[in-house]
Amino acid sequence: MIYFTKEMMIGRRRRGNNKDDGYNLDEDQDPDHVLQLNDQGTNKYKWESQFERTWDDIEEDESGLRPSLQEERIMRTRRQRIDAQRVRRGMQRHICLIVDLSKTLASQDMKPSRHQCLLNSSESFIKEFFDQNPISQISLIVTKNSKAEKLTELNGNPNRHITALKNTSAMEGDPSIQNSLEVAISTLSHVPKYGSREIIVIYSSLTTCDPGDLTKTIEILKNEQIRVSFIHMAAELFICKHISEQTHGTMKVVLNEEHFNECLMLHCQPPPTFGKTEAALVEMGFPQQHTSSIPMMCMCHEQLRYVGYTCPRCSSKFCELPTDCQICNLSLVSSPHLARSYHHLFQVPLFTEINWRELKTEISCFGCLTVPKSSSLFFGCPRCKQSFCFECDQFIHESLHNCPGCENNLNTNENDVNNNSNHSQNGNDHGSDQPISQ
Repeated sequence: MIYFTKEMMIGRRRRGNNKDDGYNLDEDQDPDHVLQLNDQGTNKYKWESQFERTWDDIEEDESGLRPSLQEERIMRTRRQRIDAQRVRRGMQRHICLIVDLSKTLASQDMKPSRHQCLLNSSESFIKEFFDQNPISQISLIVTKNSKAEKLTELNGNPNRHITALKNTSAMEGDPSIQNSLEVAISTLSHVPKYGSREIIVIYSSLTTCDPGDLTKTIEILKNEQIRVSFIHMAAELFICKHISEQTHGTMKVVLNEEHFNECLMLHCQPPPTFGKTEAALVEMGFPQQHTSSIPMMCMCHEQLRYVGYTCPRCSSKFCELPTDCQICNLSLVSSPHLARSYHHLFQVPLFTEINWRELKTEISCFGCLTVPKSSSLFFGCPRCKQSFCFECDQFIHESLHNCPGCENNLNTNENDVNNNSNHSQNGNDHGSDQPISQ
């Protein structure tokens, strides 16, 4: 290994700037000791930038080196995770999110640390979950020092959960799976039968400190029809996999930071129901927003506010929706919340891949109007036969939940029907006016 002193580097620059010298240092080579502007707009040295796996961009086959198809394989794998089956799913979900805050979170196998990665992914999951399931509720539970503590009750306020999770930064002792599950069972036991009951455990430790027999807790979970899913940040544990299999849940082991976020986002979509589910009519209130000249007490935060929603049954005031009235126990929602919850029941069908290289005519994405490139993937809707790129395909199935081509054809058909009806009415009016004019 050769070390260069400051004087040697200065001399090297002087020699490079001399035209008569045979050695010339090109300024475009971007040496490591020069400050560079990164994506965040701050100056950092090149050796301080994020770790890049540049060797993944090149693969070797029989003909030699060629560009890697790893990105294309990742795209295809991501599309396979979309569950478009027409099965019965629960619209109103009640989830207990159990977070392991033991001393193992201080490990730095994930950058910058397991704890920071857990906070970032959990925050993104809570926001995305309530965006896709606005009438569902989450309760936050943490486990450390062989105990389990409930931070938040079941509610639909994402900011309350995120704030409570950020305020608990202490990482101490060992976790306890049994204590955590028992706290979650006591929380979900009062949930009505028509609502799905789930437990999502983010686990980091390789051990658990349980006070009793864990098999009895598993039997209670099976009798209460509570689904338990594990996301482990280190390895696959037998007890975690056994609990998830007995309760019809899933078991995932995190590979890296991106995979951790993907494993959490898979739980945004309601899972298929299992066992016997009761169908019942649910009373819901649709309150209107009112602005008063005199501040009134908000029932959810116990603060004086001018703007709020009034319960149609007991006239109590609340500042946010959806929520449950604390006076009459009526579920208060808005019509957009119900509309956003229905897209899980009537999903957009999976698009079929199009081999655009063999087509005689040029195609473009119906959503963003981009043309295919050398490594682009294009897909076609089986209903409207429109073509979409990979980014638009993911946006339609993960966020929009409606096909633009199908909606455009639906609007066109409605306009044609309206025009035909108008023409027929005009013809009838003209025919009825003829005898009068005569």
